[in-house]
Formats: sequence, C-alpha cells, structure tokens
Amino acid sequence: MQNDLKGFHAFVTGGSSGFGFEMSKILLSHGATVAIAARGGPKLDNAYNNLKSEGYDVHALDMDVRSEQSVASAAAWVETNWEKLDMLVNNAGIGMGGAMKSAGGKPALFFNISPEAFRDIVETNFIGYFLVSHALVPLMVKNGNGRVVNVSTSIRTMTARGQLPYGPARAGAEAMSAIMAEELKEFGITVNVLLPGGASNTGFVPEEERESAAARGLLPATILNEPILFLASEKAAGMTGERIIGKEFHQWLVEKGISLS
Repeated sequence: MQNDLKGFHAFVTGGSSGFGFEMSKILLSHGATVAIAARGGPKLDNAYNNLKSEGYDVHALDMDVRSEQSVASAAAWVETNWEKLDMLVNNAGIGMGGAMKSAGGKPALFFNISPEAFRDIVETNFIGYFLVSHALVPLMVKNGNGRVVNVSTSIRTMTARGQLPYGPARAGAEAMSAIMAEELKEFGITVNVLLPGGASNTGFVPEEERESAAARGLLPATILNEPILFLASEKAAGMTGERIIGKEFHQWLVEKGISLS
C-alpha cells in the first residue's frame, strides 16, 4: 500500500515487542513519527535502538499503562513535543501466563488463580486502555481530529474456558471502544477495533502452550501491519466503529468495496 505518512504522529502502547513493535515499524517505514510506549528496561531500549538505527523518527517513552501518573507524564510529553496526535494505538497487554503460574501448574480456572494475577490482567488489558485514552484523546479533541485503534482478541477467547480474566477484559475493552466511537464522532475522532484472528507468535502465548500452538500454526506478529497502515491512511478517513480481523483483512476490504490500489 502506498501511503505517505510524513507529518503523521502516532503513539503506540506496548511498542517494545510483538504487534506493537511491528505496527510501529510499518508506520515509521512510511514516514510517520512514532512514540513507542512501554515499561522501561532492556526490551524498550533494544526496540528503540533497533528502529533508530534504521533512521526512523522514533521516540521511546517509559510508561506503565496501569499508572495514572506514568500515563499523565507521557501525555504531557506528547502535548509539549508534538502539539498534536494523529493516532493512538492501545496495544499494551498481557496474556494468561501470569495467571497460569499463580495457579501452581494447575489449569488456570477462576478459583485457583491469584487475585493479584487477576487484577494485573484487568488493569493492563482494560483499565489501561481507559487511562491512556483518557489522557491522550483530549489532545485530539482540541485539534478536532484523530484516530484511536484498540487491539483486541477473538470473540471465542472472550468466553473460553481458562481465559478468565483475559477474555472478559478484552470484551470490556471492545464494549468501551463502541461507546468511545459514538461519543467521539462529533469531535472528528474515529475509534476502531483491531485483532489478529488467532493465536500469534508473540509473548501472549504462554510458554507452556507455545509448542501445541505452533503445531496448530501461529499467525506472524506482522499480521496487523496492513490493517494499521490502512487505518492511518486517507482511505480510512471518517471510518469508525469497525472491527477488523487481521487474518481476514483482505476479505473485509472486498466486503466493504475498498481497493488499496
């Protein structure tokens, strides 16, 4: 897809690895300026150095989506240094790995995972989406435009055995996305949901399940690249309230009558 994103500013949470890193890289490769936000440490440093070494206009922000103060500091940086924000990608999340460990090697059923692990997943995958949007969307409102993309999971996962609280947290984030889309229409801001469409080769697949998942066939971490590039393009201007599945993206384009050429 030909897409000149020079002057386009995007903020990607969970940008140090997985989907977040790959989406950041594809936006950067088309000329965008991107802030990758994640908890500080070697992973964020390595991601930043990797992208910077390719000459991209990338910035790394040490941010914990669970912390109001941390998110507020990142939002202040954006307003001070950019003065505008064209796209917010809420992608930071954690899977069921921590909950499975807290169950002591047993199946991660709701009654044997720790409340701490439960809370961590909900605060990251649901409340974190609210906190980041709450802090950054006002800048979009101020400028009268912007695009919010919330990364989600399959509907089956939302109610699957062994997926509490990950599935319900994602379900809550999708419900929140629908409300945000309606509330932000009058301000010229779009809100869309993006998901891979299956287990993917990222840290979301717990180590204990990676071998069996690989046998079933994992989607690549780049599965969201084409959709995010489309959502940043003029072709997606004004499009809101959509639920786009990476694996089915080209079929979705046909159904919508959209050509990328």
